[in-house]
Formats: sequence, C-alpha cells, structure tokens
Amino acid sequence: MDTHTSAPPLNGPSLTDRVLKATSFIAVAHVIAKLLGIVQARVIGHYYGFSIENDAFVLAYEGILWTLFLIGEESLGPAFLPVFMTARNSDSEEAAWTFTSTLLNLQLLLLMVSVVLLMLFPDAAVRLLSQFSDHGRKADNARAELAVRFVGYMAPSLLGLSIGSLTYVILNGYKRFFWPAFADAVLKAGLAVGIAVGWKLGLSHDAMIVGVLAAGLGKISVHLWALRDKLKHYRPVIRLKDPHFRKFMLLVAPLLIGILFAKTRDFYNYYYILSTLEEGMLSVNSYGRKLYNAVSWLVPYPLAIALFPFFCELVARDDQKALGNFLTRATRMLLLIFLPMTAVILVLSTPLAQALFQTGKVTAADAALAGRVNAYYSAVIPFFALEFIFMQAYFSSHRNVAVTVIGILFSAMSMLISYVGVVTYELRGPDALAVVALGYTFSRALKAITLAGVLKYSGVPLLPFGSTMRFLARCLLLTVACGGAAFGGLKIVERVQGKSAETSTELRPDPKERAEKDADAKKSDGKEAPEKKAPSGSGMKALLRAAPQLVFPGLLTLIVFIAGCKLLRLDELDEMIGYAREKIRRRGKGSAMPTDAGAA
Repeated sequence: MDTHTSAPPLNGPSLTDRVLKATSFIAVAHVIAKLLGIVQARVIGHYYGFSIENDAFVLAYEGILWTLFLIGEESLGPAFLPVFMTARNSDSEEAAWTFTSTLLNLQLLLLMVSVVLLMLFPDAAVRLLSQFSDHGRKADNARAELAVRFVGYMAPSLLGLSIGSLTYVILNGYKRFFWPAFADAVLKAGLAVGIAVGWKLGLSHDAMIVGVLAAGLGKISVHLWALRDKLKHYRPVIRLKDPHFRKFMLLVAPLLIGILFAKTRDFYNYYYILSTLEEGMLSVNSYGRKLYNAVSWLVPYPLAIALFPFFCELVARDDQKALGNFLTRATRMLLLIFLPMTAVILVLSTPLAQALFQTGKVTAADAALAGRVNAYYSAVIPFFALEFIFMQAYFSSHRNVAVTVIGILFSAMSMLISYVGVVTYELRGPDALAVVALGYTFSRALKAITLAGVLKYSGVPLLPFGSTMRFLARCLLLTVACGGAAFGGLKIVERVQGKSAETSTELRPDPKERAEKDADAKKSDGKEAPEKKAPSGSGMKALLRAAPQLVFPGLLTLIVFIAGCKLLRLDELDEMIGYAREKIRRRGKGSAMPTDAGAA
C-alpha cells in the first residue's frame, strides 16, 4: 500500500516523524552507495593509477556521459514530482500515468538519438568537449584516442542511466525511497565488479567499458523491479496536449536553463579546462571530489529527497509559518553537524585519502595530493548541505525562475575564477587544481547564502536574525575546538608512528620531469621506456598506518564535540538525541507507525 501526500490525521505521525522516517530509509541505501563509490574508485586506481587511462575514463564517463545523465536527473525531479502527485491526488492514477508515459516515451526517443550520435561520432564529442589534442603532446594524443574509444562503446549505458532518472522520481512519488538509492549502490558495485572481472580476463583498459555497461543495466533493472506493480499503467503514447504534460513543460523550462548552465560550469571546471593540464591531474581532481561528494551528499541529499513531498504539502496548505520553522530547525541541526565535521575533514584529508586510495598503482604521494584537493572542496560542505534544503523549498512552491537566475549568476562566477587562474595566469599542476576547487567553494557558499536571503525576503519566516547570530557564534566556537582537537590528535599519532617512506606526502613527480627521465633513459640504452607494470600491493599497509591517524583524532573530536555542545548550550544535539530515544522507546513498545510499503 502506497503512502499518499494528504495531511496526516491528528493522532498520526508528525511531519518531523515522517520526514526522518523517510530519510532513514534513503540514508541507509546511500551509505551503501557512497561506500561502494569509494570501492569503485579504489578498484580503478588500483589497476590504472592516475594515468592516461584514468584521465580518459574521467573525461568519457564522469565528464561526457555522466553530465548528460545529470541534466535529466536534476531537471526531471523538481518539475515532474509536483505534477505527478497533483495528477494522482486531484485527478486519477490513469491521468498521472498518461502524463508519465508521454514524458518517458519522449525521453527514450531523445536518448536513442543521443546514443547513436555518440557511437557514430565519438571523436567529434571528444574534440569539442576537451583540449586533449590541442597541444601536440604524445600523452595528450593517447588520452584523446582512449577517450574516443570509451565514449563510443560506453554510450549505450546512457539508456539505463537516464531512463533511471525518471523511474527514480516515480518511485519517490510513491514514497518508495529505498529502492532508488539502492539502485545507486548497484550501479557502483556493477562498475567496480565489471572492471575487476574485465581486468582478470585480460581486457586491459577495455575493462572500464564492461564496468560502465554493467552499471547502467544494473541501475535500471532495480528500478523496474521496484515498479513492477505500477508498470501496468504505462502506455506507448505521446500526448503533447495533455494538461499535466503542459504544466510540466512550463515548470521544467526555466529549471532546465539553470541546470544546463550549472552542468556547463561543472564540465568546464572539472574536465574541459583541466584537460589542458599534465597527465594525471584530471584523475587527481576526480578523486579529491569523490571524498567530498561522499560526505556532502550522505545526509543532505537523502534528507532533501524525503523533504520534498512534505514541503509540497505545506505549500499546498499555504502554511508559511510551519515551513519557516521547519527550515530553521533543519538549518541549525545541519550546521551543528557539518561545521565541526568539515573542520575535522580539513585536518584529516591526507590520511583519509591515503587510507582509501593508496593501493596498486596509486602511490602515497598521489593519494596525498587527492587529499589536498579534497580539503579545498570540503570547505563548502556546510553551505552545500543547506543549499539542498533551501532548493527543495523553492521547488515545492514552483519558484523555479528565482533558482535559475541565482544558479546562473554563481555558476558564472565559478567559471570566471577557473578561467583567470588556469588560462590568464597559466597555473598548472596542483596550483591549478587549488584555484578551480576554491573558486567553486567560494561561489557555492555565496549561492547558499543568497538562496536563504531571497527565501526570507519572499515571506518565509526562517532564521530569525538575533537567535541565528547567537547560534552561529556558539557553533563556530565549537567548530574551532573540534578542528583543534583533530589537529592535536593527528600530531600525537604521527609523532608516535614516526616517518615512513611508504606513506610519504611529498608531491608526485612532475609529469614533465618523468617524461624527461624516460627520454634520457631511452637515449642512454637505445631502448623504449619499459611497459607499464601490473598493479602491485593491496594498500593494506597504508590503511593500517592511516587507521590510528583517523581513529584517535576522531574519538578525541567526538569527546570535544559532545562536551562543547553541553558547555555552549547547543540544545539541537539534545533534541536530535531525544528524538532518537523516543523513536526507540516507541518501537520497543510496539508503537504502531504507518509502514512505508514502498521502502520495505
């Protein structure tokens, strides 16, 4: 039985109960997905390192294909879900699925055209979307050739990935939150297993193609299985005059403009402009962002997914006061968690990256550099978390134009900073990565602040000035204390362990220096440089060394955090703990809570 969006009975669960219950289902699956995402990165790094193969994979899959997927993923949800829920509740299930079938069939046609074009003209896509071949360097030509091969053979995965964008939000419309998130875990696992099996079969870099195709198939298979009782409503029709479809188009048009600009920003910053850099820099940036993404999406994203249907209820009831109060509470709780957490991540980025990524062909220096990049990106985590929540408030009230304008403004700012650093000042290597990452962090932080300000100006009574400033002052004191505890704990462990050449954080050798050494070696003995060796070492030694560097500072920080909340009277922690205890007590007594059938 599906849970509908009508207001709950007076003796039923509160809005907070229902949101946190939905969030818990999503969070469990997302924890699995993010952990498997780290495993996926570790597998790729183990076999390929930060090499031209990995750079080509980053451009082809994470850049070109994943960007195309995200355009659909991020535009469909906010525009589709309000229309789908309105059609179901005010019209009928049949009407909702007539609209859904129309959209699904149009999406399928567009995807088929896109896949065919990418398979026929992958070289044109790589030339247009990268600068691999613009400098005449041998390594760049090799990266370009690999990227062309990857784009052509990986393109069919877009069908599973992008159709999954729509089936994802359909499942959310039925409040079946677990399965879409679980499908993300299947995607990550499928990619990692496919690459590992392909490598063992001797496919070399083509193992990446096997992994990507397995990932796309795995994701859509889970979605279709979870929707198996609803697919009977699907119809092979395209009804452009359907009123619900027309309403969707009005909502998605301004949203799509903003998302296209945001994806242009991401592609320009993370792939196009970095493709001018030395071998391995694309991979280093990708791995640095993986750590930041795993943490920043872990709680805010599932919370935002769960909040959206309930925000729609509050907007439908025109309950601005309840919306403002809920946003204020959610904001304070997120800041209390993520401000201190961010300080700890900044301090522990290097041992964290070495623990997760130092294996096979990824050296300690490679992992340390990825850790530094992670620190630059991680500074935005508190703002990123708040942006997720504020965006749902905009989408639920159909304020898509405001979100679009704000998004375009700050996306342009991020791109401008990257251009000035990499093109105007010609920064290279780690310096270029730092400018791109910090530019993104700065612009994203300003965006979150602006979203909150515009929301407040529009009449939503959130974040009262006086109490909010007092809360922020105490929270920042706690953040400094937690960061200091993490730093002190790390230094104590490092002093006890002593230095180790195997986990040195010295920067990886410059690619130009490596190329010159290979050329000198070739001249001296008249032989070609040796072929790349198979990966060696599981990284267990690095993991065991990094573990105490993470555990001891982490425990010390936890003690400081709990004590600081008490001393500074940050009652939000007690509120979260009290709610959790109440839930446990009620469940222990067999309290009847409505079951989320879709998530079970």
